[in-house]
Amino acid sequence: MGSYDGAEICELVGIYILSSLTTIIHKTDIGLYRDDGLLVLRNMNGQQIDCTRKNIIKIFKNIGFKIEIETNLKVADFLDITFNLTNSTFRPYKKPNDLLLYINKMSNHPPQILAQIPRIISDRLSRNSSNEEVFNISKEEYQKSLKDSGYKNIHLKFNKVDRSNQKRKRKRNNIRLTHPYSQEVATNVGKKFLQLLDLHFPRSSNLRKIFNRNTVKVSYSCTKNIGRIIKSHNHKLLNPADENQLPCNCKNKAECPLEGKCKAQSIVYKCVVSAANHQDKVYLGTSEGEFKQRYYNHKKSFNNKRYWKDTTLSKYIWDLKEKSNVTPTLKWSIAKSVPSYSNITKRCLLCLEEKYEILNYPQQHELLNRRSELISKCRHANKYLLANYKSND
Repeated sequence: MGSYDGAEICELVGIYILSSLTTIIHKTDIGLYRDDGLLVLRNMNGQQIDCTRKNIIKIFKNIGFKIEIETNLKVADFLDITFNLTNSTFRPYKKPNDLLLYINKMSNHPPQILAQIPRIISDRLSRNSSNEEVFNISKEEYQKSLKDSGYKNIHLKFNKVDRSNQKRKRKRNNIRLTHPYSQEVATNVGKKFLQLLDLHFPRSSNLRKIFNRNTVKVSYSCTKNIGRIIKSHNHKLLNPADENQLPCNCKNKAECPLEGKCKAQSIVYKCVVSAANHQDKVYLGTSEGEFKQRYYNHKKSFNNKRYWKDTTLSKYIWDLKEKSNVTPTLKWSIAKSVPSYSNITKRCLLCLEEKYEILNYPQQHELLNRRSELISKCRHANKYLLANYKSND
């Protein structure tokens, strides 16, 4: 836990542990959520319970883990609930040293989120309370924390939850636009987007059933907070780039494809194709690693007919060679340098910048890039998939 994708890995390990424990315990009597587990033993005496405890410790030891087990408990804390078997009640639970802290009412967050926070807290406490009396005892510190965060005249009320008929709701297959929110932006971006949706997909359009206000939803994401901005700034100051790392390692600097910057990383690059009796064409691409490696892949597709379909640039080069018998000249340059996919923010600014450059290029008729590239999926996130994990051993 604590590392990138640690929660997902923890769940996979948990599933394996559960499958091992079902050899001695029925699967309906044990629950596991990430690194928290709860076990119920039915109709067992003290000797049988102790024997089961030893078997569980043995199973964990074989896996390579250590575990501490408390037995014969009448009151148990599991996740955010305390279960009391003596009086058959349950109540909200938090660790003794946990400090309740909520988003301040005046913070730079979407108004919809700020307005829903008291309701969400009230609903959660109601679900975790067996009755209204337990709710009223538990709500005081939550009420105080909300008041300290700027939510005045807010009173948490118990909402009775009907647990007898809780059916799973069918998940709708919606397209969602999630854009950053900031109080500094006066334009209602979500409203403008929905107006454009109505304009370009009217009722007469064949695509209306796919793109309409029922199937396309708009929501907000929060921008970076001050703490993250300061941390990022400090990281840049305390970890300067290695001055000994050369921007170019070409033997002949005059032949460097990127004018002495061939080792640049995380860039949007531009290639201008010039040929006699032909209009200049432009190709825009991205390189997460060193550009030189990407350049070598391009050269492979230019020189080997087997790879002529790799990119629209290579298709155009081969078209010039075979139909016009012309060898074009290529000029490479850096259009933009931006960070690639982050496993923290779950965004790839590199792909977004490439799409932006393609969409806003002034001479669209010169572009070799296809319009379908604007809806292509980011491939830089694939390295974080567990299926692509490679051990260093």
